[in-house]
Amino acid sequence: MSNLAQRLITAFIAIPVVFFLLWFNDFSRVGLLCFLAGVGAWEWARMASKMYQGPDTRYLSFASSLALTLAWVLSEGGYFGLPAVPFVLGSTFLVSFAIYIALAYAKVKIDHLFPWLVMQLGAPLYLGLWGGMNVLMVGNGHGFEHCYAFILVMTSVWLCDTVAYFFGKFAAGKGPFGRHLFAPTISPKKTWEGSIAGSIATIAWVAYFAKCTSALSAFGVQFNWASAIALGFILTVAGQAGDLLMSALKRWSGTKDSGNLFVGHGGVLDRCDSFYLAAPTLYLMMEFLKGIA
Repeated sequence: MSNLAQRLITAFIAIPVVFFLLWFNDFSRVGLLCFLAGVGAWEWARMASKMYQGPDTRYLSFASSLALTLAWVLSEGGYFGLPAVPFVLGSTFLVSFAIYIALAYAKVKIDHLFPWLVMQLGAPLYLGLWGGMNVLMVGNGHGFEHCYAFILVMTSVWLCDTVAYFFGKFAAGKGPFGRHLFAPTISPKKTWEGSIAGSIATIAWVAYFAKCTSALSAFGVQFNWASAIALGFILTVAGQAGDLLMSALKRWSGTKDSGNLFVGHGGVLDRCDSFYLAAPTLYLMMEFLKGIA
């Protein structure tokens, strides 16, 4: 079976599952995001371990990133019918940080200590402390109306990846379209033509979503066409930057796919690479716009 066929079959199975979990309630939404953060951190720790000798931190990375994602939920309050828990996010990070420091001092040789610590800490920092903000875009309750902002980011990065993939594969280099490599030392198959096609599709989708629907009304921000297009541009840039960041991590560690959770797509860091930079970016942008409105 071709890789494209595998990708399509996995997508037809995974997309309905993801939308069901987002639709069902806050337990299923938060559970999904905690699981993805944990698995992504597991993959990150496995790749980083290839480059620097030290203890196996896959379980620690999984637990730390999951805990930090859950800490964002508890710090916000309102989820699961619980009030906000003060200091839970900072406390969770400090505990995780202390464990990593202790492991580094006890188990890592001095010539590998600093790079090992930086790269292993990257998993909970990027996927838990930074990426965990994505849970703040999924509310509590039943139905899609509680997570429209999250769905916007998710569909935007899917659309950008899909259009860029198919355009780069089937159109770039043919007819009026050239084939100019986008980042040859990081991801040799990406082209400027695919990137631009994906960006145009994403900007159009985000602009429509922000301007012509009330999906982002929960943030208290009103969009005109200019601001909606600007939002789409920032999201597509953030998404593609996140994609390149994970591609660089894989190439640095000599890894083809970060994992095999999604057949034909790879692991969480293969499929959600764009999302983990774009989703927190959207959340912070909306909070900023709400603050100056």
